[in-house]
Amino acid sequence: MTLETLLPLLQFDSAIEVAVKQKFAKSWRQIETIAETAYSSDDFDFPMCKRMPLTRLSVVVYLLSQKYAEYESTGVAGDIIVDTFRDVSLRANLYYEQSGNIGISKDDVIWFRHIMNVHIFKIGTLQYQKFNMIYLDEETIGEPYMVFTEEQKRILPSDSPVINCHIQKGADICTTSVKESFERARVFFGEHFPTTQYKAFLCYSWLLYPPMLKRLSEESNIKKFAEYFSIVGYCSDSEQAKENLFNNDKHNSLHKLTSLQRLATDEPEIFGFGCGVIMF
Repeated sequence: MTLETLLPLLQFDSAIEVAVKQKFAKSWRQIETIAETAYSSDDFDFPMCKRMPLTRLSVVVYLLSQKYAEYESTGVAGDIIVDTFRDVSLRANLYYEQSGNIGISKDDVIWFRHIMNVHIFKIGTLQYQKFNMIYLDEETIGEPYMVFTEEQKRILPSDSPVINCHIQKGADICTTSVKESFERARVFFGEHFPTTQYKAFLCYSWLLYPPMLKRLSEESNIKKFAEYFSIVGYCSDSEQAKENLFNNDKHNSLHKLTSLQRLATDEPEIFGFGCGVIMF
């Protein structure tokens, strides 16, 4: 897909779209050159992380126009490809809102490796990533971040093929949307990756932390989302919760807080990070 066709489909904030177009017009050859080695690293120290935010974004958009054909070659429908690529505009728009600068962060660059590897797909309201089961415990990462039972590891051994679920900022997680997304994802992965026997949906998220879930009403969409999963491990690391609830915004006034933000302000100890699975 050409950049001229793709760029409007990504739905950037108008100021961001203008800036990216201007960057292409001014620095096209530089962008082409940077793109050649943008993700050439065996770890997360990608060369593009050293670039300025707008350059990072422009190179990623340039690469998306190439990745479209790779996604399409696997038989993925165009609407799913575009929805998947809109993660770039979502994160760029958030970066602009939070920093006042146009571009993307280093963390965003690292995250987009999943798109560059054609490993992630937006299907309905959730993102799904080709993955292999990993337990974030002492045996795997060298520290007791979470604890998992031996029975759990027997049922779903480490390195088993799983479909990793991700919830984007602002995602609609009402029961209808989530149910439809899970159903479509099961069909999608069965059709497009028939030689891989996926064992489960996996989700590591602040939305799956039991102490927080106990405090939510039965009508809470977060609670209903969590009920799809068997929560098999959790810890008190609340960093992801803070990032999602407050956007790193230190200027929130108390009268503007949502009920969940107020709960996080009053009782931060009930927020953390959980691991859930849905076995197939």
